[in-house]
Amino acid sequence: MMDEPHNGEELTDDSSQQEPSTMGLLDHLEELRWAVLKSISAVIAGVVITAFFFPSFFAALRYPLDRAVKNEPSELVALTTTTVMGVFSVIIQVCMIGGIALGLPFVLYHFSRFVAPGLTEKEKRVLVPACAATFVLFVLGCLFSYFMVLPVGLEMTLLLNKQLDLGIIWTAQSYYSLVVWMMVGAGLAFEFPLVLILLQYIGVVTPQQLREHWRVAIVLVVVASAFLTPADPISTIMLGVVLFLFYLGSIYIGARLVRKRDADIDAYLDGE
Repeated sequence: MMDEPHNGEELTDDSSQQEPSTMGLLDHLEELRWAVLKSISAVIAGVVITAFFFPSFFAALRYPLDRAVKNEPSELVALTTTTVMGVFSVIIQVCMIGGIALGLPFVLYHFSRFVAPGLTEKEKRVLVPACAATFVLFVLGCLFSYFMVLPVGLEMTLLLNKQLDLGIIWTAQSYYSLVVWMMVGAGLAFEFPLVLILLQYIGVVTPQQLREHWRVAIVLVVVASAFLTPADPISTIMLGVVLFLFYLGSIYIGARLVRKRDADIDAYLDGE
């Protein structure tokens, strides 16, 4: 008779032990949902800010074209729209790149807060520099495309048109699509060193493997550069050289982190 209450207590304890894990999962999903919503809200807020200061953003994104025209005078007088609603496409494109650029720091912040509870103290110390590096590399990629790749590519295009005696009629939609695509694409391409460093640190690839396959890396870099640039050889080479230098730098940094990781593991095993 005394065993029955005891069994009931065990059942109660088991159910109470299972419930927190279920609630923990639900809480985790709820936090993910809020992180996504806050990130989307940050990008939307960036879009609104860009729309509010639209004339300034619009003029700023014309810099690569103005610089190319200044260096290579041509018959191109102004950008045009060829459809009734074409101006709205231009507005949306400019607002989107502004929203992404302004919202990215907050996106990184919210997702960092989401993953932070599951990390160790040592991993948390790495999280902040990693997020900062992600943001900095993205901005550097955008600026590199804005100040270097785009003006050179547009100048080369204007020169070829002049050499072939072709008339130049560029639409605003095509120009701003090119600017948005190349800036965002270059910003994302500049993130790949962090990916390589992470893959080395978790053991998916080794620094030695990356050194041995440098020829394959050159081919991939050239293909990616050609995909992200206006197809002229100069801008493709410019972006390709930078990406390959990033590849070499990621091997160097990854090798140092791997050695430090192995040393920490050996010290932990020796301590046991």
